[in-house]
Amino acid sequence: MNMHHRIPSRPRGWMSLRGGMLSLAATGLGAFSAHAGSAASSSESLAVQAGQAPSTSAPMVQEPTPAAAQQQLPFPLRFGARSEWLAQKQGVLNQVVLVPDGATYLDEIRQWTIDRRWPVLIEDDHFTPLFLQSFAPERVFRRASVGAMPAVEARSAALEGAAAHAWVPGAASMKEALAGRGVPSIGVVLYDPADPAWPAAVALAAGRGQVIVPLAGNWGAPNDQLDPDRTTALCDAVRDAVAGTGLAWNGLGDEVDAVTICRSMAGKGTPGERIEFASPFGPARRNEPIATTDALCRIADGRTPRRWAIAGWIFGSEVRSAYAAMCSLFLVQKSAWLNDCVAYPSNPGARLYEVREATELLAKAGFAAQTIRFAPAGVGEWRKRAAEGWAPDLQFINSMGNVDTFTILQDHDAKVREIPAIGRPMGLHMIHSFSLAAPESPICVGARWLDHGVFAYVGSVHEPMLIAFVPPALVAQRISVGVPLLVAGRWLEGEGDRCWRVQTIGDPLWTPSPGLLRGAIAPAQPREGLVDLKPAAIAAVKAMDAAPTGASALAAMRDMSRLSRPQLVGTVWTNAMKAGVAKESAPTALMPLFLWRNLDAVAQAIELIENPTLNQLDLLWTLAAAQLDAGQVANRATIETLVRHPRVPRAWHDMATVRANAIRVMGNDAYVALNRSVLLSLDADERAGVLENLK
Repeated sequence: MNMHHRIPSRPRGWMSLRGGMLSLAATGLGAFSAHAGSAASSSESLAVQAGQAPSTSAPMVQEPTPAAAQQQLPFPLRFGARSEWLAQKQGVLNQVVLVPDGATYLDEIRQWTIDRRWPVLIEDDHFTPLFLQSFAPERVFRRASVGAMPAVEARSAALEGAAAHAWVPGAASMKEALAGRGVPSIGVVLYDPADPAWPAAVALAAGRGQVIVPLAGNWGAPNDQLDPDRTTALCDAVRDAVAGTGLAWNGLGDEVDAVTICRSMAGKGTPGERIEFASPFGPARRNEPIATTDALCRIADGRTPRRWAIAGWIFGSEVRSAYAAMCSLFLVQKSAWLNDCVAYPSNPGARLYEVREATELLAKAGFAAQTIRFAPAGVGEWRKRAAEGWAPDLQFINSMGNVDTFTILQDHDAKVREIPAIGRPMGLHMIHSFSLAAPESPICVGARWLDHGVFAYVGSVHEPMLIAFVPPALVAQRISVGVPLLVAGRWLEGEGDRCWRVQTIGDPLWTPSPGLLRGAIAPAQPREGLVDLKPAAIAAVKAMDAAPTGASALAAMRDMSRLSRPQLVGTVWTNAMKAGVAKESAPTALMPLFLWRNLDAVAQAIELIENPTLNQLDLLWTLAAAQLDAGQVANRATIETLVRHPRVPRAWHDMATVRANAIRVMGNDAYVALNRSVLLSLDADERAGVLENLK
């Protein structure tokens, strides 16, 4: 059932927006400002000059003790203030270092020091250009591989050693390094050394000052749902891993307020009989799920369940997990888009979730914030905005629907294929029943956002009812005073904070900020072994022009595409196409051509890629859909590429979108012949879907 069919006229038994929760955030403003000021004024005590390794014995000025900080600030504000305090003391070099593999990534993290950090990305053709577009570094460097990763059985020591070395050279553990600096941990990062999400664990431990601990066991895949026994076992394993650190962990405001799971696990659990799993709505129906990140980090006080930390979750490939961590640690958020759902009922309970006030609050906090209502144009307006560039740093979406649909217009469900490829890394708060029900499925709304580059996400794994979500105005109020998104998206007190279905993906310490929480920027620092890509790109383009080959075109494109100048990539691409040597460079060119907003060039690249991925095809269709609706795609080669490349599964969606424009450009007979060949290439289920939906 769609959650918005059951909206009560007012939240029952919940803290109202105008009541305690909003005032809780507001009352912390003075203490937050005072704490931030004291942190800033003590920054000179680092006594470390840029370019010098810090002393292994010199502590950072100590943060207020956890008990004192808890007295000073409400818990949500302590969370954000701790992150700000640390970020102000850690300068950022205005550079990005690209590495080819995990071993080199690990070695580059070891080059960080207590006062100098910089983004490190495992280079790829999708996430790397997105990050560079947002961070806009002074210099981009590339490193050659240092060799293979340590064997799995020796990997834990290498991972923790790299994170600890960034704090105290030679330290064997993060706990030892933090103690040496006089800095208490605020969280624990859990990982599996054999799981590809380990790069996020290392970066977040080193960047946030957190203890890093292995979490063993097979806990399923992100689309899975654990049974009650396994759900309980996972929660106990997380608690035991955290307790094993010796840190104070069992209450909010102590040494472990954040727990970040950097590994694969089931995204859903099944509540058992334990008090910790009591929901705000009574017992769940048999086998109905709860969100794993909401089940974790809970404890019972007698007959009352309570939360002892906020859980976040990062999963996926080495490339994507490194990208997610670097976005969280280094990017500044300048713009915010907030869109209402015009299909919500007109009652006080639903109106509480309108975004107008949230937009105003974020604007006052320094964001370029705008409210968007996709009405009456609906999907057409959505497609037009996507084609022009879907590029907010922070997005609030109020919607309704299912795992594969979302509603942005009264009585109209948009399909999952309408999720646009984005032009910048993005944090997302999405009020929608099932958007994260299957976060690795190609037909899941949330999976498409994550695959496109969303790095922090508050969503739901199942029908939660609207009041399971914190209203946008309260989320925005919390963010505006420095509360991290994943904390702002939790109720944190009362019946509403019981175990339910809101999932939190990403770094729980990431605070969207238009610039307040980033350390001082220092000039880039070349060093031996780093190749500066600007002169390398100039040389590579000259070499391609002098002797155009597939290899020389790939070298030029690989360097030029990392400089965040899409129009220059377009020039290189045009020259490579004219010389007939563009095929090898097509995958590398694709994202910059998309950021250049050039549909014909993107279609050319897709045509040259053998078996393009769903992500690659999303770039094509994001640019094409609005133009197809308007009948504006006139290039026959582009039309033929679109007809040949519908996205699977649900190929019928794109086949319907392109049909009218294709017939106008190709003529009916040529279109029918090409469309038939595409139809015959699909499997039986896909063909049946096309025939059913395109009658």
